[in-house]
Amino acid sequence: MWGAIYLAEWLGRSQPVSKWFFFDLATIWLWNLYLSAACVVAGQRVVRALLPSDQRTAMETVALAFPVGLVLFVMGMYVGGFLGLYGRVFAIVLPLLMLAAGAPSAVQAWKDSAREGQTLQLRGLPLVLSVLGLLLVGVIYLGSMSPDAINYDASWVHMVIAQDYAREGRIVAFPGDQVKNVPHFQAMVATWGFMVPGLAIPALRWMMALHLEFMVFVWTLVGIAATARWLASRETPGTWAALAVFPGIFVYDSNLGGASDHFLALFSAPLVLAADKLLRHFDRRAAVLGGLIAGGAVLSKFQAIYLLAPLSVWALVRILIAVIQRKRGDVTAPSLRVMAEAVGLTAAVAAALTLPHFLSNWVFYSNPMYPFLSDVFRNSHPAVSDGAMQAKNVVADWNWKPPEALGERFSKGLQMVFTFSFKPHYSFVNNLPVFGSVFTLSLPLLIAIKGARRLWLGAAIALGTLMMWACSYWVDRNLQTFLPVLVAVTAAILLRGWELGWLARAGISALVVVQVAWATPLYFSGHDRLTGAINLLKSGMEGRAREHLANFRSQYVALGAALPKNAVVLLHNQHIMLGIDRTVYLDWIGFQTIIDYRTFKTPRELYDHLRKIGVTHVVSTPGLRAAFTKQEEAIFDVFAMRYLTVQQRFSDLTLYDLPKSPPPVEAPYQVAMFGVAGYPDGLYPVTALGNSVSFPPFMQYQAKPSRTSPSPASLLDDANVVMVGAHAGLDKATNERIRGEFRLAQGYGDFRVLHREH
Repeated sequence: MWGAIYLAEWLGRSQPVSKWFFFDLATIWLWNLYLSAACVVAGQRVVRALLPSDQRTAMETVALAFPVGLVLFVMGMYVGGFLGLYGRVFAIVLPLLMLAAGAPSAVQAWKDSAREGQTLQLRGLPLVLSVLGLLLVGVIYLGSMSPDAINYDASWVHMVIAQDYAREGRIVAFPGDQVKNVPHFQAMVATWGFMVPGLAIPALRWMMALHLEFMVFVWTLVGIAATARWLASRETPGTWAALAVFPGIFVYDSNLGGASDHFLALFSAPLVLAADKLLRHFDRRAAVLGGLIAGGAVLSKFQAIYLLAPLSVWALVRILIAVIQRKRGDVTAPSLRVMAEAVGLTAAVAAALTLPHFLSNWVFYSNPMYPFLSDVFRNSHPAVSDGAMQAKNVVADWNWKPPEALGERFSKGLQMVFTFSFKPHYSFVNNLPVFGSVFTLSLPLLIAIKGARRLWLGAAIALGTLMMWACSYWVDRNLQTFLPVLVAVTAAILLRGWELGWLARAGISALVVVQVAWATPLYFSGHDRLTGAINLLKSGMEGRAREHLANFRSQYVALGAALPKNAVVLLHNQHIMLGIDRTVYLDWIGFQTIIDYRTFKTPRELYDHLRKIGVTHVVSTPGLRAAFTKQEEAIFDVFAMRYLTVQQRFSDLTLYDLPKSPPPVEAPYQVAMFGVAGYPDGLYPVTALGNSVSFPPFMQYQAKPSRTSPSPASLLDDANVVMVGAHAGLDKATNERIRGEFRLAQGYGDFRVLHREH
């Protein structure tokens, strides 16, 4: 002890102990371990109560315990959020209650394990695979440790929800951003990370959210191991390391970056295990367990349907078999009533768990499915006339949807089930095949493996999941949501195939070596994230870790600090907002329905609407990108140039005060267009310029000028705004009039927006 004290004092001479980054990182890890323990302890009590010991292995118990416990935790978070209890005390007490509730059962489980002498034995190939797997997990951790790992969606949606819930102390609505209103299990967990004490600066909160995701990923590996063992009917360790042949998780947009995909992935392998427990005897207790895990999956992302659909087919087949057995006189087969009750109970439990989300949407927006189905729930608010189509084609990007025709969709989907890994779609790695090739190429081994009923079942479930993905939405990162099932199936096939003899082993070895050799650079493709983690650790060695962390998103944090607590910010034509830590509305068409520039004819109308919805400040990045409609450009650019007062600039972000006095009432604007792509030269009423280039073709229209003239200058007489393309080729007289009568409001690479000077 005295040696430790002496060493600390001696080291503190060069760097004060208070500046050691170790303590910040240790704080994050201790909170993660606290929550992890609470979820496992509470979850194992539920699992042990619902499944007899002869229906589960020790590995399956642990694999099921954490996701069940996390579901219980999130339910507690919903209750606390609805009651307005969010804060440090709640963050400490909720896991503590879970620990207290599960402790007696956990102690008994520990005693049972000690009595049975259960030990983990690793040697030979499993040991080698486990070591290599741990090295890759280390790479994944470094790539997700620092704020460099925060991806686009997390800085727009996932972490922002948590930031806002924690700031407000309760669950709040997001009327100015539709995407924040779909299920976000991850955000509820991250909210807890934004409340716990001991994290002094925003960047440490963001790191906490990233570490929570990494914790979920580690428990996902446990689910993979348990499911692989069940599929292979072997208790061989190291199977989880098959993750190495799915290198997509190391590349941007599929990696750990603060989003929701890997939270849904947590439930995918346990869902298969829970389905097996349910469909064996259609026991009610197993049905409750299945409902808990299915409900957690649906609360994570709607993409849970990818896996729930093939599992439902499995249930249907099992029911049909049991009905046939009963008709043949097999009294041991469950009755149709027993099966219906069990399946219905599973669905009821899952539905009950999703109620907090859907009911809150009903309260906030009069639509449980908001932003979707606003054409069904006609009282949805806020709303625009084509809001349902916008949600269907912009929120869910139309560019990555399969063909509408059912036959063509099915045919294309069936093809993609076997080619998805070789022909990527929505990918950030130059369309390189980074996901699932070994799974596809290992399937022929099933023909040679004897007693492979579970393997065939697992392969069918995996292929069914791929089919659902291929028939719905071609975004490759969504493959991560059921990655554990594909990894478990692949691991089980390779394990059983290894037993076929030296020829099979040679083929399997060659397949794995080729995949790993090709993917080795991909494991380090996030070099920016890895470098960021190393730089952070290096700054900790120098005693300036917090100064280093303070540089992350500093312009957003500084902007937020410059705003009053009750500020409501309009973030113009961009999504990124993490760090502002104030109420933020978007105006990006298709992602919100509270501001619709297509209804505004003058800056005064825009101003009146902003005042109506409570906006106090505007933030924009001038010249960042053109708006999706020319009508928005005409109205906002003139409004910003004429009537907004610059309060302060934070790097590329400009903060404006919304003026207390409104702009003057004017006649509806007229816009002269010269050389602008997609618009014939002429004079247009501003309302004719509402065509959005982000919409699918069937929602777009060709604007027509109200007046044309062989003399462009004559069109300027009635124009309030002029838009001039980069290659307009205007005559001298027109150019002189534009220079003399109009002032530049905004410029982009291919056109300029000018407004008439008064």
